[in-house]
Amino acid sequence: MRPPPRWLRRAPLVKDPLRHLSKRMAPLGPVRAEVEGVRLDLAPADNKVDFDIWYKGRLEEAAERAFLCEHLAAGDWFADIGANIGLYTLSLLSRVPGARAIAFEPLTRLRSRLVHNLALNGLAERAVVRPEAVGPVGALTLYESRNAGRSSLIAFDGARAGDTVAVRPLADLVEAAGAAPPAALKIDVEGFEAAALMPYFDTVPAGDWPKAVVIETLHRAFWERDCLQELFQRGYESAGMTDENALLVRTR
Repeated sequence: MRPPPRWLRRAPLVKDPLRHLSKRMAPLGPVRAEVEGVRLDLAPADNKVDFDIWYKGRLEEAAERAFLCEHLAAGDWFADIGANIGLYTLSLLSRVPGARAIAFEPLTRLRSRLVHNLALNGLAERAVVRPEAVGPVGALTLYESRNAGRSSLIAFDGARAGDTVAVRPLADLVEAAGAAPPAALKIDVEGFEAAALMPYFDTVPAGDWPKAVVIETLHRAFWERDCLQELFQRGYESAGMTDENALLVRTR
């Protein structure tokens, strides 16, 4: 099945029913796509990120990715926490020559897709892909849904218990990978952002904090600490807000 043409997808009377129908009929994959110069093998029926790329023919969260690119240069590291299939990692590495990435994705099938797509784009040597979830040391249940990208360490309505995954602090994982402290960071872990991110700022010297942070706020109600307020107190300022993410830049 091919996605419907753009003019039909945007037709006011049919765009919502057409999207719902396309979701039900979406191919299992792999489906090859090339978007923004990035080649991807997608599984549209499995994951919203895959579906959106296949259906719309574009990469989402363009403003967030452009913002992070502004704060990355050759030799810098980017941390992708909750990497999914690597939308951010693949896009940033393809746009910032010489940058490197450390990507964290505990769900096996998404991580396998990320590794495959890195190789497909000749970017495997510039990325370290880790199977751990980021958070306090231990092991936690990864809860899953029909949308693979909705997997979370927090049980949510309609979730089913999946595998038990290893969890380690970000600072430990960066050191274990032989990576430098990330110059830019994106985190999207379905409500687990505070537990995954804030201990890094508690323990790492301020000189090693990232210059730019994109943090998903969609599930902010689950946060045990107010990440945004704490980061503002640490010298970050808002560089913008989107429907799902806050863009923060360090100014002092």
